[in-house]
Amino acid sequence: MITIEILNNLIQMDLKFEKEFSNAYKYIKEGTPDYYIESEFIDEVKPYGELISKTTYFDTYKIDCGTLQIQRTLEGNVIGSIKYLGNRIILSMIDKSFVTEYLLSQYAMVYIISKENALLMHGSSFVYNGIAIILTAPSGTGKSTHSRLWQKYENVTVLNDDKNILNIEDNKIVLYPSPWSGKHHLDNNIKAELKAIVFLYQNKENVIERLKPMAAFRLLVKQLEVPSIENKDRWSNMVDKLLELPIYHLGCNMEKEAYLTLKNKLEEDLYAN
Repeated sequence: MITIEILNNLIQMDLKFEKEFSNAYKYIKEGTPDYYIESEFIDEVKPYGELISKTTYFDTYKIDCGTLQIQRTLEGNVIGSIKYLGNRIILSMIDKSFVTEYLLSQYAMVYIISKENALLMHGSSFVYNGIAIILTAPSGTGKSTHSRLWQKYENVTVLNDDKNILNIEDNKIVLYPSPWSGKHHLDNNIKAELKAIVFLYQNKENVIERLKPMAAFRLLVKQLEVPSIENKDRWSNMVDKLLELPIYHLGCNMEKEAYLTLKNKLEEDLYAN
């Protein structure tokens, strides 16, 4: 059992596969927990309560003491459930594996940060010259690979390689860290102001353009946590703030010139003055 700090919240986690979730130890902090996450093994999951919504990967139900989320694979196989009971969250696993526990606990993290009006964004982020930059694109495009070019040629620090926590503070967007950082488990317990978003696509030549708001919006919505009735206001506020930032479309290969193309554009736009 460990207690970690995520977005200024202390979360006590009693997980079956705690030792395998090793990067969580970077976030340990003493204090009275604000939230409690525990996991258990079960044989089956039965839906009950009032159906709230159905999505590709889960269904949610209103139950007497909170919310039940039944989780399944893309093929429709139920792997477990999550009960949100105020500040207590129970992860129940049919599939008794670290991968399942990691997935379910990630949803628990999303629930917790939503209470702080924060949102999740898919991408690989790093801190360069004191500011945060997110590289984002559909899975398999090469976000992590491009990030590694920056790590090779520049003095950058990876913030999170998959799930980025966005929070508005003093009218700025701040990226917060977490140990839920994708298959490469790359993250660091630092935070920084977000100053640029870069959408990648594969291309033989390296070309970059700064997107106008409408074009940026169409790409942005695909990489953000899906809006719901509960989060539509904070989702809209966050999108409005994100669209104030420089947002780029980078067609790139995976050579050094790709990183230089982006670096030169950032230097021109962010550091010209």
